[in-house]
Amino acid sequence: MRKRGFTLIELLVVIAIIAILAAILFPVFSRAREKARQAACMSNLKQIANALMMYVQDWDERLPVCTTWCGWKDTWNNLQYYQRLQPYVKNWQIWACPSAKGGCANNSIPHHAVNDMINASNAGQTPVPVPPNFTLSYGYPENVQNRCCGQDKLTTWTQPAATPIIADCSGLLNSPYRVGWANVCAAKCNPDRQKDDNTRHSGGSNIIFLDGHVKWYKAEQFVNDWLSGRLRTGYGWDGNGLQ
Repeated sequence: MRKRGFTLIELLVVIAIIAILAAILFPVFSRAREKARQAACMSNLKQIANALMMYVQDWDERLPVCTTWCGWKDTWNNLQYYQRLQPYVKNWQIWACPSAKGGCANNSIPHHAVNDMINASNAGQTPVPVPPNFTLSYGYPENVQNRCCGQDKLTTWTQPAATPIIADCSGLLNSPYRVGWANVCAAKCNPDRQKDDNTRHSGGSNIIFLDGHVKWYKAEQFVNDWLSGRLRTGYGWDGNGLQ
């Protein structure tokens, strides 16, 4: 009695079918994973937005302030915005976006003194210690934190629902390109970097607005709305002068 096995042609057909199915399904699974990460990031930002609103109420409608780090590297007196909001957040992990890539050590954006604050915390040189595994994925406006033209006052802004205040970002929130393509540096000066692979979430970024709502914004649309004045970004540091 002879046993019949698979022929080479049959095996190749089965392998080809499996390869085709994998090519179809893998991108679907990848998109589903990114949607889950985007939702986790948005949840982080909603908690941060609530903390920001509580801070503003406690501080007579003033936003967190500090000095641009390169101008005043003082880990005791020049606390950064995430340190000022921490008593309201009480969770260091929510400052990390699960889709963030790049940045300096600890995968953090480079302009908010993360590494200096971590080192100072290890040496007991800051009143708000930052844990050694702290990661910061979200940027804050330089003109606001420096009190430029009174922009640290909530009452200065006439359209808070159109004013980005904290966002997925590759640095200080003072350029729409840093928000639109938040997973790469210098997208403004390098147009070839302005592509979906360098965005944080499926072609765009999550953003907190000054009225407390959180929204996903497509990269190109965010840049256009910033430059055209649909968004209010204030004076100085690449702002559009609109409040």
